Amino acid sequence: MKWSAFVSGLGGLAVVLGSFSSTLAAKPEGERFVQYGKMHEVIGQQQHQGRVKFAELVKQPHFYGVGALESLGGEATILDGKVTLTQVKSDGKLQTLKLTPRTQAALLVGGYVTDWSKHPLSQAVSSDELNSLFEQDARQSGLNIKGPFVFVIEGDFQNVEFHVINGACPIRARMRKEALPVGKRPYEADLPKVSGKLVGVFAKDAAGNITHPGTSVHMHLLFQDTKSGEMHTGHVEKLTVAPGATLLLPEK
Repeated sequence: MKWSAFVSGLGGLAVVLGSFSSTLAAKPEGERFVQYGKMHEVIGQQQHQGRVKFAELVKQPHFYGVGALESLGGEATILDGKVTLTQVKSDGKLQTLKLTPRTQAALLVGGYVTDWSKHPLSQAVSSDELNSLFEQDARQSGLNIKGPFVFVIEGDFQNVEFHVINGACPIRARMRKEALPVGKRPYEADLPKVSGKLVGVFAKDAAGNITHPGTSVHMHLLFQDTKSGEMHTGHVEKLTVAPGATLLLPEK
């Protein structure tokens, strides 16, 4: 299905946004979920101006979230209030961007979570199986799966396909069969094995709003680069969660 077909059906999605420039999403009862920007606006309509300053967002403790920098200039992941920003350098390699009081996100989804329930994963889980895993474990934990919620997975991961955005979305470009110009080509990699953390949001029936088409999950990988020692992050497209990992869900 073309990207435009997804966009056309998104007007009635349930996350209600206030002012366009600095938006706090309607919060499901009992949860502190926030959203700035919608996927189809930021990527599909190229409305990728800054909407929220990271420094303002993490003034309150225990924030977890994922997003893209203004102008789609890199990926952002926040783990318990710690912001990791990764950009693509002119030579195509990755670099960690230093957070300043003015650094903003064009798109960001996440929530404030103080308590987590732990769910050990005894078997390998592919990215195609994550939707079912989240629904099953969330129901057992008493979470409302009709509304978005944050998750974290700690452990080892295999065959991780991820990208760092660099002015244009590679997923959208592939769907539209468009070639990105040299200056907007992302960093793309396939890691056979890596240890780290996945931070993300599960949002059922929110394609084009919170997630890309075809998935209910928007997640980023946090990992330490073996050469530079820097923490990097990127948008995960596919992966397998290795046995022994731990899924963290918000405690109701």
